[in-house]
Amino acid sequence: MTPLSARLAPEDVAAARLWAAHRFPYLASALFATRVEAAPGLGGVAVDESWSLHVDPEAARHWTLAQLGSLFVHHTGHLLRQHADRARQLGVRRDEAGAWIAAADAELNDDLEEAGLDQPGVVVLPEHLGAEPGRLAEEYFEQGHDRRDFSPVCGSGADGQPRPWDHPGSGGGGGPDEEEARLLRWQVAADILAHARRAGRVPAGWRRWASAVVTPRTDWRRVLAAEVRSGLGQAAGIVDYTYRRPSRRAASAGPIVLPGFSRLDPRVAVVCDTSGSMSKDLLSRALAEVDGLLRATGKGDVRVLACDAAVGAAQRVVRSTQIDLIGGGGTDMGAGIAAAAKLRPRPAVVVVLTDGHTPWPPQPPLGLRVVAGLLDPAAPAPPLWVRTVRIREEG
Repeated sequence: MTPLSARLAPEDVAAARLWAAHRFPYLASALFATRVEAAPGLGGVAVDESWSLHVDPEAARHWTLAQLGSLFVHHTGHLLRQHADRARQLGVRRDEAGAWIAAADAELNDDLEEAGLDQPGVVVLPEHLGAEPGRLAEEYFEQGHDRRDFSPVCGSGADGQPRPWDHPGSGGGGGPDEEEARLLRWQVAADILAHARRAGRVPAGWRRWASAVVTPRTDWRRVLAAEVRSGLGQAAGIVDYTYRRPSRRAASAGPIVLPGFSRLDPRVAVVCDTSGSMSKDLLSRALAEVDGLLRATGKGDVRVLACDAAVGAAQRVVRSTQIDLIGGGGTDMGAGIAAAAKLRPRPAVVVVLTDGHTPWPPQPPLGLRVVAGLLDPAAPAPPLWVRTVRIREEG
């Protein structure tokens, strides 16, 4: 294949990206979300956390279109697998960044070599680190193998250490912001699993990653209960002034009436999706979760609002069989959240039980914790201000 031009022409970038998307169709959404720009003197390709790919035109002059496309796939993999965030969580120091990148490369290249990717230069594999294949970067890094023979460029998108050519923060350089990147990762993970179900060949590491993103292995009941308890606990610690209970210092204030303190009694509101996309099975599971919430609060002060595109009257219940779920139309859980925020007494926590295929308000309601129990595992992620729990089938 003919080498690329020395000036990194836009048509070369487009052709390399199309090659990568054709070879790895399940990564296409992420590949086309990156921005490519020239970085003379870099010596290779690097990626920053704003989803910008920096390419040295002189180095690219010696590569084929397939090799540049392969590097696009490799560096996009760093972003999808959040190697920069994982390096920070592990406490990787600047002097350890090279060792971490070698470990992250080994995690990626193990899968990409399986798919026959043609990367130029030294390709770090688990065997080069004296390690078994199929492991995570953290495991390769902790083994402490001498990696002085490897000097990958990769950039801050792989290790979290800033470089002079970086664009600042998420969303810089025209790339996706934090929320868009999270949704993009979820979309790619769903595409990987769908491609695998259609008998497509997907490397094992990418399948494991996708499964962890779409269906994380957590005890959703414990997480849901913890979110509700946390919201109720915060509200229980809030006090307000009230004249219904005079202050104990009123006797020293003469004719002036001083208000006393009143501790808030925390309450829960449940917005239950009754739109046409909710099956009877999903509705029964939603009702079962309401029963669990009633038992968790102990006080039985739970109000339920049936909601599709409109909101029904709030129902105060002590068991789920009392709930009248009326609906079957469109879907807008934002209407239910707004109605819950207007209830008096005001709830401390709003739990939204939904299949997740709904628009969400752009901003959170003031002073309310919103917890979404998503009953459809394929539902897109809500905004970051929504505490999300994915409710899965048993099995």
